[in-house]
Amino acid sequence: MSLQAESADSYTGLLSKDLPTEADRLRLLEKVYDAGTTEVLGKVGIEPDWNCLELGAGAGSIAYWLADRAPQGRVVAVDIDPRFIDAGYAPHLTVSSADITTEDFPDGSFDLIHARAVFMHLPRREEIVERAVRWLAPGGWLVLEDVHFLPAADSPYPAWQQVNGGWLAALAAQGIDLSWARRIPATLSGAGLDRVDVSVTPGGLGVDPVQDELLRIRMVQSGQSLIDAGLATADQVAAARALVESHPAPDVSTFVYSSWGQKPAA
Repeated sequence: MSLQAESADSYTGLLSKDLPTEADRLRLLEKVYDAGTTEVLGKVGIEPDWNCLELGAGAGSIAYWLADRAPQGRVVAVDIDPRFIDAGYAPHLTVSSADITTEDFPDGSFDLIHARAVFMHLPRREEIVERAVRWLAPGGWLVLEDVHFLPAADSPYPAWQQVNGGWLAALAAQGIDLSWARRIPATLSGAGLDRVDVSVTPGGLGVDPVQDELLRIRMVQSGQSLIDAGLATADQVAAARALVESHPAPDVSTFVYSSWGQKPAA
């Protein structure tokens, strides 16, 4: 799962897998988000013989979870850079290096398609949703999760406003849509899926220690880039890091939208 961009350009920026802290960041993301993801997938109900597609598989935790629950089926884990995924985890797990903006699969190939923090990175994301619906077998499920970011200027912490605002500006400059998540349920319905539903999970500074550690890693990973780009000063980055490490009262700045819908039976 991970918060991964599925285009080569995105990997040259703040989320590059060449950064020395990226593996740590991905695994912290799993610790933050996996419980919510598996709860949603549990509502869908994974059958042992299902064929599953995990888009933007990141460090592989959800692909492994699906492989454990569909031992008689298959799981295809796709990422533009799958270096952190163990292809030997299970014999019915296939790891593929691919860009889903150009990748295609036969119609009706999968009983479940899941992506977390992927579609917010994609150009023409609505078109790719329509393609993913074609890849579903009749009765199959599409589950999309993405992050909706609240305005950084609304934070009660001045030390966080500038640096988090700079980080969001840098993401937006890489083509990431910071508000796409809210539109997912309507997009799934518009693509012809039934039984569309959604759950929303808050996150942000001070929400829990794991999220604070994730934000600390983010400051280590992106701080100098923000300074070099003129989006924050060294003093502002240092103040933001000190704030994160102080575990302040919660400042909810994100909502993870988990949305799902079912392809009508033939």
